[in-house]
Amino acid sequence: MAGKLTGAGMAVAGLCLGVGAAVGGWLLGAALVESRAPARQVTVKGLAERVVEADAAVWRAPFRGVGATRDAAIDEAMRARDAVLDLGRDGGLPAEAMSVEPFALSIERTFLQKPGGGQEEKQRFVAAGAVRMRSDDAGLIEGLTGRTAELLDRGVLLGGDDYSGAARPVYTFTGLNEIKPEMIAEATRNARESAQRFAADSGSAVGRIITANQGVVAIFAADGDYDERSERRKRIRVVSTINYELVD
Repeated sequence: MAGKLTGAGMAVAGLCLGVGAAVGGWLLGAALVESRAPARQVTVKGLAERVVEADAAVWRAPFRGVGATRDAAIDEAMRARDAVLDLGRDGGLPAEAMSVEPFALSIERTFLQKPGGGQEEKQRFVAAGAVRMRSDDAGLIEGLTGRTAELLDRGVLLGGDDYSGAARPVYTFTGLNEIKPEMIAEATRNARESAQRFAADSGSAVGRIITANQGVVAIFAADGDYDERSERRKRIRVVSTINYELVD
């Protein structure tokens, strides 16, 4: 009858189903292999830079007093403290912008060879302190540091000991968060331009972003290879690293 399959027909039908399943499985496997094939890609860096001026500063002005007695050393240190405070006030700093650090007292001993033999001990007292000045006007602090000669003329011993000078101020740029988004966008644009040039040379086009590190921020001194904290003019640098897919 037409509605029934013979044993041979069932065998043929089973074979066809088996072949179909095998072909379907092969096609699915090929699709998976294709989807897992590594994409062609290029990794590029984009750079953005700005030169800015610090808008805040802190100056720690150390001083000391030296004397043969404890009281003499402290008296000289207090005169130095008052001279530094006078300089700050004269330069436009309010009292709340200046703070005096606690004094430290030490004894320095030296041993001198006596003409007839033996040693003679000499000692002196050293009282050291500092005045810390702060301002949101970096130019004001910069102007004060240019007047340290006035302190020297008044007999102020600047620095923590005989071998160190007055510390330079620390300059800070507080507007980084305001310019960072624009700089990241610029660095990203520059990275894509680099990727497009590479793709053109290889006969490809730039596709989607695979991975992105949007902005390593670094701050340098604008005018020299030294600590940027001592430099009022600073160079802000943002580097973005982006991995693009290349397509035909």
